Amino acid sequence: MSPHLSQFLIDTLLWTGALVALVLVLRRPVARYCGARAAYALWLLPVLRLVMPPLVLPRWLQPIGEAQAPVQGLAGEAMTVAASGAEIAGRVGAVPEALPSPVDLTTPLLTLWLGGVAIFLARRFALYHQLRRELLDEARPVGESGRVRLIETPAISGPIAFGVHDKVIALPMGFMVSRDKLSRDLALEHELAHHRGQDLLVNILVQPLFALHWFNPLGWAGWRALRRDQEAACDARVVAARSQTERAAYAGIIADFARRPGAAPRFALAAPMACPVLGDKSIIHRLRSLSMSDISPRRRLATRLAFGTALVALPLTASISYAEIPAPEVPIAPAPLVSLTSPVPPIAPLVPPAPEAPAAPDVQSVEIDTMAWTSESDELEEELSELDEELREVDRELAAAEHEIIHVQRKIDKKGHKHVTRHIHRRSHDGMTAEQRAELRTEMKELRKQFGENGEVRRQMRIAIREAKANAPEVVVSCRSPDKPVTSETTADGKTRLYVCESAAANISRDAISKARAAIAAEHNIPAEARAEALSALDEELAQLPR
Repeated sequence: MSPHLSQFLIDTLLWTGALVALVLVLRRPVARYCGARAAYALWLLPVLRLVMPPLVLPRWLQPIGEAQAPVQGLAGEAMTVAASGAEIAGRVGAVPEALPSPVDLTTPLLTLWLGGVAIFLARRFALYHQLRRELLDEARPVGESGRVRLIETPAISGPIAFGVHDKVIALPMGFMVSRDKLSRDLALEHELAHHRGQDLLVNILVQPLFALHWFNPLGWAGWRALRRDQEAACDARVVAARSQTERAAYAGIIADFARRPGAAPRFALAAPMACPVLGDKSIIHRLRSLSMSDISPRRRLATRLAFGTALVALPLTASISYAEIPAPEVPIAPAPLVSLTSPVPPIAPLVPPAPEAPAAPDVQSVEIDTMAWTSESDELEEELSELDEELREVDRELAAAEHEIIHVQRKIDKKGHKHVTRHIHRRSHDGMTAEQRAELRTEMKELRKQFGENGEVRRQMRIAIREAKANAPEVVVSCRSPDKPVTSETTADGKTRLYVCESAAANISRDAISKARAAIAAEHNIPAEARAEALSALDEELAQLPR
């Protein structure tokens, strides 16, 4: 599981739990001063936080204290630290032992938690469908109210509303022929209000919220409180347009359920998403929340403002991350074009490469190219020789240019061979005008100035050869220090002399490979096949090292 997803799940668990606790504290004061429907609306806050996605903000909004270093700075620092560690490990010649990895408890705990969520939801829906089947088995239809079916069943002793698409109200046997018509109509109106208010749909949608808190007593207390607030809000919708007499009769019906033995249906515990009578405590809460007077417009306005403020502040609890800034791509400089008609830039002297530090804990090897410095001047002289040959061809072409028009095409094939093609067109020198002859002489003078024997190009090549020969260090194959593959000293004339010890490099590599082999052989967490393959590769490396 990715760290971002784990952090998002943990943030959702903590914030929804905090909002459930907040609603449990505020629900009774809000119901007392603002009405039962306002208390019921408070449960929208943890539900909205549950479905709130993580917010990804622009990078420039990240606080300065939390901002990370630029990518290039981090990369450079990491390379410096790695190089320093490699140099120290190479000097010591030891392979660090593998540190024990820390125990990761986050993944198994999250797996256990999400597994409990799945079991919770599966059980809830299974119990609901079981209730629906048992209520409809012995039921008989007694009427309809719009799209709601009315049935009577011997399985219950009090009205129950259930169903979202197929909306049903289950009634006790003989309920529709009750002589107390007012009580019957008000009880039936209460169950119809559940369907009109979409309370059954709400009960289904909030199941993931309380499934996340299946292990938390706060979640179970929140579910019971939500159901009681739902019943109280349904009562408020029923009596909203009723007279004082009807409200008093409705309160009497609610109180009668508390006095009636066995009034609560036996399926109450097995019907978490239906709307049955919940028991004595729920009835007492409903009686306390049942108001005999309407909420004043001032309190209603204050309730709406407070609830709107809470909705606006809710995104402050979202999981926040900041967009990553992609590292800029370094553009590749185009290769310079060199032609015979343009001056060749001077060749900078080559700087001898520094000896590489032995890497650790991998196999260490030291490769010394003893011809790297002595061959630089030879290569420059070879290039100068090739340039002389090309300049001689130019001289011949310039000598014939007074009487010939020469088009030269040069190309190099894939194997590095040069191919020169000349197209010569004879022309009469006497046929040229004075202006053309003067222009031709000027062009030839400029070309000879650049490519002649004393031209600027040849002068710069000679300077580069002298500097390369003067700066090239002297390489001597000799062991001045048996522990160091390369040592250096400065001679009396200021030049650098390098001493290369081939046996020291072989000894360092052999020691590093041997220690790496011992560490792998002692590691029991590596599969046997992978261990055998690694040991075989190291043995081959040891066999190839000189004795």
